[in-house]
Amino acid sequence: MAGIQEQDWHHKGSHCCTPLEICCLVWWCPCIAYGRTHHRIKNDNNMQGYSCCNLSCVGFTALAFCGLSCILPMIQRGDMRAKYHLKGNGCKDCLCACCCQPCDMLQQEKESEHQEMERQRLISHQPGKENPMQYGIQQPQPAYH
Repeated sequence: MAGIQEQDWHHKGSHCCTPLEICCLVWWCPCIAYGRTHHRIKNDNNMQGYSCCNLSCVGFTALAFCGLSCILPMIQRGDMRAKYHLKGNGCKDCLCACCCQPCDMLQQEKESEHQEMERQRLISHQPGKENPMQYGIQQPQPAYH
């Protein structure tokens, strides 16, 4: 069985200033940004039940106090690569998470949002959903003798 071909990341890590709202979030409250992305990935973009103070946020904060805030984004990046079939490897995940964590977290947030929206679009536009077969009432044909 052939594996699914890996694709490039839709959003580049170097675009770390847009959108401004998420940029500010990853720089000033990275625990909330991490928790939001984690919730989106684990719940297939269903943000219902999301709270900015969640277990992922608490875990990120606890590791940040120990100087290890790069661990969870690094693991999450690997999870994203596996789920969405994105190019990369563990070494790149580590470098991204440790060398420029805000840019990495912004990329993860934008990429997860894009990938989940794309998944939902593909699911909702499957063939046959828009124009299902319609069967009309057949009129009896007159009998010819």
